[in-house]
Amino acid sequence: MEKTFQTTGMHCRSCTMLVDMMIRDVDGVQEVAADHATGEIVVTVASEHEGQTEEILSAIERAGFEVEFPR
Repeated sequence: MEKTFQTTGMHCRSCTMLVDMMIRDVDGVQEVAADHATGEIVVTVASEHEGQTEEILSAIERAGFEVEFPR
């Protein structure tokens, strides 16, 4: 299952690498695609871990970025 988040504050490739690393630590996350140019983060989560939205949001915030809205 894919979850898409729109963020603010990612300005460079280092930002995307940091947020990628933080999100990958969340149980059930299989893949992360973060784009600093658009601020979009697409996270693929194993079906048995669909309810991990709050944990993913928390990981993004711990990385130092704000989530405008999850889609």
